[in-house]
Formats: sequence, C-alpha cells, structure tokens
Amino acid sequence: MNKITYCYHSHTYRCGHASGEDEEYIKSAIEAGFKEYGISDHVILPNVIHHNMRGEYSMLDGYVKSFKTLKEKYKDKINIHIGFEAEYMPEYLNYYKSLLDNHIVEYLILGQHCYYIPGTSVPQWYVTMEKERGLTEYTDYLIKGIESGLFTYVAHPDFFAIFYPEWDDLAISCSKKIINAAIKYNIPLEINLCKARAKYYGYIEKDYPSIYPIVNFWKLVAKTNIKVVIGIDSHNPKHNLLDNNQFVDSLIKETGLKIDFNYRINKK
Repeated sequence: MNKITYCYHSHTYRCGHASGEDEEYIKSAIEAGFKEYGISDHVILPNVIHHNMRGEYSMLDGYVKSFKTLKEKYKDKINIHIGFEAEYMPEYLNYYKSLLDNHIVEYLILGQHCYYIPGTSVPQWYVTMEKERGLTEYTDYLIKGIESGLFTYVAHPDFFAIFYPEWDDLAISCSKKIINAAIKYNIPLEINLCKARAKYYGYIEKDYPSIYPIVNFWKLVAKTNIKVVIGIDSHNPKHNLLDNNQFVDSLIKETGLKIDFNYRINKK
C-alpha cells in the first residue's frame, strides 16, 4: 500500500465548521506519519464577516502566531507550513498577493466554493444557482484562479459534484476545460478525500451520491501528465488518522491515476 507523507489542506476551528485545537491537528499528523503538514483554513478576509465559513479578520494574527509557535515546537518531528484555502475573487487578489509577498502565509490553495456579490460581503454560492449556470460560473472562476498564478494547487477541482452530480456533456466539457487549464499552467490538481470523511460519519453512497472525488473526472485526468496530489481536507484532527491510504489506493485501481505520495509544496 502507498503511504501518504503530507497534507497541505487542513482547517481549524476558526472557520466555524471545523473542530479541534491547533496542536491536536499537528499531533495527529505526526501520528499519521506525515513529514509535511500545511494548515490552510478558509482565507480570512478584511471587512468580511462570513459566519460558519471563515474566521473574522481579527483572528488573522492569532492564526499565524499559533502555527508559527507549533512550527518551532515540533520542528524535529514534522515540517509545518502556514497557508490559506482561498477562492478566486478579483477584488481580493491584491490582498492575496500581500499575504504572500509579506510572508504572512507561505502558500494559497485554490478552493472555489462561492464568491461575493460585487460591492458586498454577501456570498453567492454555486450550490444555490440554477445548476447549469452554477457549473459554468464555477468553471470560469476556477480557470481564472489557475491563470492568476497565485495558487500552489487546485483543491477539489471536482467540487461541482455537490450541485451538479450528473455526468453529462456539460460536466464533461467543463471538466476538460479545467484539466486543460491545469496542463497549460502546470498546476497540480488535488484529489480531495471528502468521501473518506463522509464514510467516517456514516454516510453511504446511495444516500450521498453527490460527493467528490468524482471517478469519471479523475479518469479524464489519468489520461494526462498532470501532477495529482492528495488533500485530506481535515476538519477534525481525527481525519488525519482515517483509512486515507487505503481509500487512495482504491481510487488508483478504479481510475488508473498516478498520484504523487511525496509531494512538496512550491511556496509562492
């Protein structure tokens, strides 16, 4: 069985929908045998209050200081990296750039869940749109994020399964656009282990079919030379300790994917 040696997609209680203390995430990552661990909570934005999605701006300093302290404390056991999972939103690109340029965080991963209605902090969720519009806008925004050059990799590029579970001509066309953009800009795509977490909580396939990873999407990826990385997307320290290796091995057998089990992030 292959062995996962890293995770760069992990959250904290600050986002409002994850649980566990900061140090618990690091301890569980060490127990899981990871050599590299990145914290990438949902990006904290100035002048935005988005309950149960991202921490308020006043939490930014504490977030960074906490993991810098843990980075030093556990430096002999694991390499800790501080980042954010962020949506492509044109009005925040300069802010994202400042986070990287000023070394507040080391990296950003592109995780497109929503965007804000221009001039407001009101979230526009793809899942609330008419399905075809949601998939088209999701694809367009994701590709613009890839083109921006600000992101280390694309988190759950098949996230659209949540609001567009059909595998039809539109899903195939949008998937190919995403994959071609990743090829053009040489950016890795992340296999997100959402389905492994779902099984942990007792969900079964027939009750929760619209969940990524989408096997058909990754069969398309398997035909290319795109670098594929793993994202556990931990929302609880226990998620680092699930049967993640077995889940990924099963996915490899089903799709023919080649996955990088020793990936090291390219810091921006």
